[in-house]
Amino acid sequence: MRFLLIFITLAFSFGCSLTPEMAPKLDVPPKPILSKEIYQLSYSTELDSARIKSVQLPAHPIEKANSVRIVADKVAMTDTLKSHIERALKKHGLTIVTSNKADYILNIHQLDLTFGPNKTYVLNVPKASHALYQLVTQKAPSYQCSNIIASVSMRLTHIASSDVVWFAKSSIDSASFQGIPLQFSYTKEQKITNENDILSFIVSQNTEQARIARSSTPVEVPKYIVEDLIGEPQKVAGACTETEVSALSSAMHQQLAAVLIDKINVL
Repeated sequence: MRFLLIFITLAFSFGCSLTPEMAPKLDVPPKPILSKEIYQLSYSTELDSARIKSVQLPAHPIEKANSVRIVADKVAMTDTLKSHIERALKKHGLTIVTSNKADYILNIHQLDLTFGPNKTYVLNVPKASHALYQLVTQKAPSYQCSNIIASVSMRLTHIASSDVVWFAKSSIDSASFQGIPLQFSYTKEQKITNENDILSFIVSQNTEQARIARSSTPVEVPKYIVEDLIGEPQKVAGACTETEVSALSSAMHQQLAAVLIDKINVL
């Protein structure tokens, strides 16, 4: 019996001595804190005021409560623009009528839209220079934007005498109409580029064979590689494409019409 106990003890000790020593499992290293920054850069172009010509003749003074009939059979005028013109006339105290019995006829002669030469928008220097500005200066120092020119002309005729008592014309381009720079938003953020490689390394080094090998030959977990990535610019203000500037045409005609009617001298 004593011999059997001694044999079991020796066998157990011999078995333990044959079990290879393994290094502890590797843990996934903590990730570094990543930064994210948003920059805004703007581009400006030369702007012009609306070109306005307005002439009023004194033969027939225009008085409040005079009636006006709007005629726009030579142009494609929307209901929205017509309502806008009517409101502008009413602000002068004039009465809008649709019958032939009116004191004056307001003829809308021109509602034109034409594309002019492109406008060049140049990158503005930010108050505080930064690396992103230097990069954008190299890649996109300027933008070529579509430019639409809107024109409106009209005249006011005294019906009883057929005398033209007032005529006016105005035009403006889309860049000057919106009057704001192009603004772009850039996102600069840090990203880890080798995270999958590190995870694969941890998994491979936590197998039994790898742990046995590491017991005599330690390994070092790779460091995270962090790179700065800059996203594509996102335009946040300003019309530039042909579609974008064309969308301004209705508002441009409305503004020009209101500016011209405001030139009428009503007693």
